[in-house]
Amino acid sequence: MVKSFDRQEVYLMYKAVVSDLDGTLLNGSHEIDEFTKETVSAVIDKGIKFYIATGRSYSGAKAIMDKLGLKIPLITSNGARIMDEEGKEIYINNLEKKYSDSILDIDYKKKGESIVLNVYSGNDWYVTEDRREFYMKINPKRTFFPEVTTLEDLKTKEFTKIFFLGEHDELLELEKEIEEVTKGEVNIAFVLEHCLEIFSKESDKANAAKFLLEKDGLTLEDSVAFGDGCNDYDLLKKAGKGFVMGNAFYRLKESLPENETVESNADNGVAKKLVELFL
Repeated sequence: MVKSFDRQEVYLMYKAVVSDLDGTLLNGSHEIDEFTKETVSAVIDKGIKFYIATGRSYSGAKAIMDKLGLKIPLITSNGARIMDEEGKEIYINNLEKKYSDSILDIDYKKKGESIVLNVYSGNDWYVTEDRREFYMKINPKRTFFPEVTTLEDLKTKEFTKIFFLGEHDELLELEKEIEEVTKGEVNIAFVLEHCLEIFSKESDKANAAKFLLEKDGLTLEDSVAFGDGCNDYDLLKKAGKGFVMGNAFYRLKESLPENETVESNADNGVAKKLVELFL
């Protein structure tokens, strides 16, 4: 626990919190603990701005905000789409079609039969095969599922992100081919060991957070940020203070060796650090 005068110094220095959801603010069951809920509310009551920056779609992120009782802007799809507190889209940066088409043309099943293709298009989540039991295994309390469609239909749509779920070693091989066909012109990030995501080169959580912070008269340097995946790298690097979760993906820890590591999401790491900093 920091001393009171240190806490006052932090309070004067930082005016905002930007947090990821899964693996960060949420516990291992993808739920919000009561301690975390109370802590977030107390931080906001002290006048600290609170923002969410997630890889989730708007629907998935809003479901958590409803449980928190918060009505705030939401950074979704790793920064590719921002919705205001009323659910209105205020920013979007879709993948360029030439890159999304080249990714969809990859025979990803050759890398592993268990790999599942997913895409986000606006508020919609699509897959090309019915794998409901697969998603229930990831999150047994899931209440919504992707719409099954054809690859041909997908190619008529625009995407905020494409992501593949599967075994880590198989996704590592897929990552190489995606890098090859997109020629380094897209963001490719492991958000979890079993989840590889692709989104626009111009989209990341740091740029999206900067957009929202500036609307509130603040800068990235005025914020503290929390994350656990490689899609959080830019945010944790550019925020005034970026905290790496104890349960973070190994690549993120390796790429940010000087950033402070907090306790895991299972141990309310974000909430405990917020108490230390602001309460």
